Amino acid sequence: MTVQNPAAAPGAAKAIRANPAYLTDTSVAQAQHSEPTVTLYGRIAAGPVGYVSWPDPPDLHFSIIIDDAYSGITVLDGQPTMMEAGIRNMALIRTNRYDNALPSGVRVRIPLQPPQGMSRQEFAHRIVVSSQRFVSYVAPYSAPKNIRGSQMRAGEYNSSSYVAGLLQSVMGHAPSISAPGFQAPGWENPIPGHFFKGEAIR
Repeated sequence: MTVQNPAAAPGAAKAIRANPAYLTDTSVAQAQHSEPTVTLYGRIAAGPVGYVSWPDPPDLHFSIIIDDAYSGITVLDGQPTMMEAGIRNMALIRTNRYDNALPSGVRVRIPLQPPQGMSRQEFAHRIVVSSQRFVSYVAPYSAPKNIRGSQMRAGEYNSSSYVAGLLQSVMGHAPSISAPGFQAPGWENPIPGHFFKGEAIR
């Protein structure tokens, strides 16, 4: 999936390019707000590996950042398993969470709004709960179609699929995003909702 230009995607959540000075000066205290906010942070996927799509735009890896003045900062994304769960569970998608720190190397920031009728507090809470219910170590972590493609094969998922699926499980749909100059293979293939209800079966 090539992330579309804002003019080509009416209503899409638009990316804000990260200012290098902002990235240098950002601290946990500066990121916190009186009301919870939910923002997608995009950075180049897997470092240099994200440029394998060249000469097409580089791939983004998205994390969901929940900023709350009371509970702090929560970062959520999907990651492939390595050896932490044994060799039989390598390269499977798991929920990755860490608190009170911000990702480095951020290229875009995309503010997300809660669905109509849902408060910011409830939006943030539901995202965290849904991530906790995700069945890790089941869905294989896959590369894009033809390795350097802009889309995944049908039924295959990656970290963008995880984030899109997590948001879809809360919002009822995966939000349309816009970050010109980058692509996000996997966003078009959200992980199905039953994975976020603890209902996936090996």
